[in-house]
Amino acid sequence: MKKISFLLIFFISTVGVLGQNLVYEQTFIKAHNVSAYDDYIENVFAITHQQRLDAGIIVGWDVWKVVDNPSENFTHMLTTIYDIDMQSKIDEFQWTKPDYVSQRDMLIKGKDLEEVRDIVAVAKYMGLASIRKKGTPQVPEYLAFNLIKLKGDKWKSYEDAELNGTKSIDDNSIRVGWDFARRIDDYGTDISHTHVTVDWYTSHADYLKTFMGKDLQDASKEYQQMLKLRDLKYRVLMKLHKSMR
Repeated sequence: MKKISFLLIFFISTVGVLGQNLVYEQTFIKAHNVSAYDDYIENVFAITHQQRLDAGIIVGWDVWKVVDNPSENFTHMLTTIYDIDMQSKIDEFQWTKPDYVSQRDMLIKGKDLEEVRDIVAVAKYMGLASIRKKGTPQVPEYLAFNLIKLKGDKWKSYEDAELNGTKSIDDNSIRVGWDFARRIDDYGTDISHTHVTVDWYTSHADYLKTFMGKDLQDASKEYQQMLKLRDLKYRVLMKLHKSMR
């Protein structure tokens, strides 16, 4: 599994430690027919997850779509947020089919779903920290995720360096938020990544502007030291498609 990330959804203006029991499960989808898959999201998946929300089994559910990258190996990222103590209920949950959806329709939709999409990967994370500018929506419209692999098993040194390196976001910054998370579902020498960070933006243009600055400066000594502890493996931009709480 090469290209996956996460979504953190807390709205705070300074770095905070996130709930240790919350799991952020990401499902990465390659849709062969994007419009057909979007229709399935709206007419089936949204109903299912609303039932899970109403039952108190999950905290939230979000859908993200990759922006301007047709060569990417996934088109959608589905984020399910829940308390770890709900894992058994998550595994056992059976949705209730609405009266207006016939069994025949469900069989047809199930067959269509197999034809319009592939599940690329699934991964789970725990949030370590989150920052938002004041006035920023709970879930900003654009996220750029950075997939990171730790060097030398220096977990505490690296995580402390990330947390100490981003304690706030300047009011003049184009970014409106930052998040940091640790992967919890896999480990080993061949693992693709161990952590992710997310940079939040209000528009596609703002994301691109981060690479257009003329007044470039060298990274601080502290940041350069942190780079010795990890490798940035990958980065991709996504736009919010649907959010449910």
